[in-house]
Amino acid sequence: MSAKNKREFERRTDSQIVDFVVEGRLYRGFTENMSRDGVFIRTAGRFSEGQDISMTIESPKFDGEKRTGKIVRSSPRGIGVKLTQPGYTR
Repeated sequence: MSAKNKREFERRTDSQIVDFVVEGRLYRGFTENMSRDGVFIRTAGRFSEGQDISMTIESPKFDGEKRTGKIVRSSPRGIGVKLTQPGYTR
């Protein structure tokens, strides 16, 4: 891992519909990029770093699995989420 790229896992561009819940409220967005341990979600909502999130990504790869994580970055474009390991429940 170089100093330029601090990510442990490679990101890949991916645009999938994602339904997610933060503080009991349901939202919808689109994934922008994903890695094994994180995802960036394009969304217009206002969120704070440190909030817990659970999500369902509509993709054949995830097959409707519920993923959980924590918001680690919030911007006007969306949110960066660090996935909880093992990262999913059925």
